[in-house]
Amino acid sequence: MKILKYKLQFLVLFLLTLLTACVYEPIDGTVEPDPGGTTNSGNFKADFSGKTWTAKETQAIISGNFIEISAINAKGESFGIMIEGAAVGTYAANINILAYTPTGSEYGYWSINDDNPSEDTGSVTITSINTEAKTISGTFHFKGYWSDADNPKTPVTFTNGVFKDIPYITEAETADTFSAKVGGANFIDTDILTSLIGSGTTEFIAIGAEDANSNSISVNVKSNLTAGTYQITGNIATDVVQASYTTLSDINFKAVSGTVTITSITAERVKGTFNFTTNGATPFVITEGAFDVEY
Repeated sequence: MKILKYKLQFLVLFLLTLLTACVYEPIDGTVEPDPGGTTNSGNFKADFSGKTWTAKETQAIISGNFIEISAINAKGESFGIMIEGAAVGTYAANINILAYTPTGSEYGYWSINDDNPSEDTGSVTITSINTEAKTISGTFHFKGYWSDADNPKTPVTFTNGVFKDIPYITEAETADTFSAKVGGANFIDTDILTSLIGSGTTEFIAIGAEDANSNSISVNVKSNLTAGTYQITGNIATDVVQASYTTLSDINFKAVSGTVTITSITAERVKGTFNFTTNGATPFVITEGAFDVEY
């Protein structure tokens, strides 16, 4: 489970790019039929709590050695799939991520049991990647555990999951770039994920990148910032910019000093530079960091 921490952090951010402001009643077994239908963005459906859930919009990204798929219905409920792999085949749910997220929630039903991470909770099968039409198809099923460990809920079983002809783009087509040095050595990203997390005055633009060895760097900047240089002190309650470095062994080292410089920021894109030093007995020193990403 070497990439578990990375994926748990960033799949939620990926899903948040699709969420709407719709209001609905959370999963309770009596959810009203979906008023929306599918569009020409592919088909995605699954059964749970006595109903068939059907997506209105879908999207997918194939980048590096990852496949990310998301779907949303007219009420704002969403599904997300993120797997380590970029080929036809079957992938275990408990070492990848399958998730259902209620509208506007930062929590959802995830395919990982925190109390028993080795539990076989299901799988996702990629049946086709059409490189000419640039679509992806497959099936899935999983047992979902509520991701807020402090407020557990009864697990939900999702069955008969199908996604067909979901259009995908590659990382190169996003035009996003990310670079840095870790201890003087170049950090070469194989995957970049960005999105918004939080709401109102606590909303952050989250930028994350992972290398081929599953080490990852994340940089968060408050979404209402303007161009300028901002200090990292390690106090996440007050810092308007934050950063961290996560190793192959899933150990997360938080930045305790450094800066993030925003050179330009719009409603859709942010560009800047960064450097920071982490906590830990042997701190990581990240230098020459730079990003230019859409969020």
